[in-house]
Amino acid sequence: LTRWVAEGLIDTGQAARIEAAEAARAQPQPAPARAARRAALGVEALGYLGGALAMVAGFIAVTMLWPDISTTAELAFAAAGAIAFGLAAALVVTGEEPAFGRLRSVLWLLSTACLAAFMGVLAAQVWDLSPIGSTLTTAAVATVYAAVLWWRTRTPLQHLAAFAGAAVLAGAGIASIWPGTHVWGPGLGVWTLSAAWGAAAYRGYLAPREAGYLAAGVGLLTGAQMTMDAAAGHVLALATVAGLFAAGVALRRVWVLALGAVGVIQVVPQTAARYLPQQVAAPLAVFSVGLVLLAVALWLAKTRRTPKSR
Repeated sequence: LTRWVAEGLIDTGQAARIEAAEAARAQPQPAPARAARRAALGVEALGYLGGALAMVAGFIAVTMLWPDISTTAELAFAAAGAIAFGLAAALVVTGEEPAFGRLRSVLWLLSTACLAAFMGVLAAQVWDLSPIGSTLTTAAVATVYAAVLWWRTRTPLQHLAAFAGAAVLAGAGIASIWPGTHVWGPGLGVWTLSAAWGAAAYRGYLAPREAGYLAAGVGLLTGAQMTMDAAAGHVLALATVAGLFAAGVALRRVWVLALGAVGVIQVVPQTAARYLPQQVAAPLAVFSVGLVLLAVALWLAKTRRTPKSR
């Protein structure tokens, strides 16, 4: 603060107020606040345990009844789970406690999964739709449900659930319209959706932004991997990996760089094995890419030490 005042960045009054605010934050929490915090964490843990036990019990019941379980029973199990988890989430009062917010988010996610299971059974076994038709119906309903929950809560889990449903919907939609594209067509659709999703998150349209970046990164890698049956898919996959590294540096997000590293492990060996058939060529290619990445890491570490580096 003294240095900032001397450099004219803030005045003396602002420095005094900042110092007072930070000193107040550094004070230990009173005992009632700590007790309330521990109680909230206990409630959160019990909520997770109860949800896990309910799901395990449902799976055990279905397994014991299988293969004599009827379609009606399957629908009843899935519907009961969707309603029970949804009601439990609706009854959670979050207030200012983050633990209750996390618990509600997990319950909403479980409710979404149960709804997807219900629609899958209904579309396949009651409506006798094709596998693509069942996937489209299930993904459409689950995506709408997750999107509504995200619109109300703006939580990361609901954001990721909405993206997952939208990605499945895009891939299945392309597969139903152009069945001759095999896997690369749906993969290109997922890749395009992911790129648009990341751009929307960067512009602030999809909150929270970090969840949007994560969804876009995973979707880009998944879509690129699906296109690698075609020759152009290898170019797209390599460009995607390079783009993730560039985005990680530009956004200063280490985990985006980690996604790029995962992409290298997935993409480079496959491309090297396809276009470098010699036995030792593929390991040499991977080794060369590793050296390049190490050089980039050392360069970034060196530039971050300079006073003028961002």
